[in-house]
Amino acid sequence: MGSEASETLDPDPEEEATPRERAAALLERRLDIPMAVLAAAWAALVAYELVAPRDVLPVLAVAGNVIWGIFAVELLAKLIVSGRPGRFMVRHWPSVLFLLLPALRMLRVIRAVRALRVLPAARVLGSSYRAVGTARGLLAGRLQFLLAATAVVAFGGGQLLFVLERGREGAITSLGDALWWSANLAVSSTLISEPVTLLGRLLAIVLSAYAIVVFASVAAALGAFFVESRQERAVSEGDA
Repeated sequence: MGSEASETLDPDPEEEATPRERAAALLERRLDIPMAVLAAAWAALVAYELVAPRDVLPVLAVAGNVIWGIFAVELLAKLIVSGRPGRFMVRHWPSVLFLLLPALRMLRVIRAVRALRVLPAARVLGSSYRAVGTARGLLAGRLQFLLAATAVVAFGGGQLLFVLERGREGAITSLGDALWWSANLAVSSTLISEPVTLLGRLLAIVLSAYAIVVFASVAAALGAFFVESRQERAVSEGDA
C-alpha cells in the first residue's frame, strides 16, 4: 500500500526539469530585460506599420525582420540549451507559431492567406503574446502583471480590430478610435460601437470576457489582502 502511495506521489520524471532545462530557464531570466525592450519596440513597430506611409514601409519591414531574427536566435539558443527540442517546442508552441508566421511574409508565400489579413493579425498577436510573456517574467506581483497584461491586451485588441475591419463600410476608420474602443472593452467591458465583421464581434466578446475575468481576479486579490490584514491585526491584538 505504501509503495503504491509513493508511486502516486512521486513526480513524473518526464515532467521534471532537467539540468539543461534549468539552464534554459536561467538564460531566459538573464535575457528578460533586453527582450522586454525589444518586445515593446516590436509592439510599437507593428502598430505603426498599420498606419505608416507607403514609402516608410520597407524601412519598417527591415526593422521588424531584424527584431524577429533576434527573437528567433533567442528561441534557438533556448532550444539547444534545453537538450530536449521536442519537449521544449511542445511547451513553447505559441512562441514557435508566432515566430513562424512572420517568416511566411518574408518568403512571399501563401498570397491567399495574406489577402485574408491573417499575417498582419498574426504579427499583432505575436507581439502581444511576446509582451505579455515578458511582463510575466519581470513582474512578480499579481496586480502589477494584470495591469501590464491589460495594457497589452487593450493595445493589441485595438490593432486587431483595425486590421480586421479596415476598409469595411460603417467600421472604425482610425487606429486611435480602435484603441479607444478596445481599451473600454478590456477595462470596463463597455462596447462603444458594434463591429461590422464576424471576427470583430468575436474579438469584442473575447475582450469583454477578459474584462470580467480581470475584475474577478482583482476583487479576489483585494479580498485576500484585507482578510490577511485582518488576521494579522487579530494576531497582534491577541499577543498584546
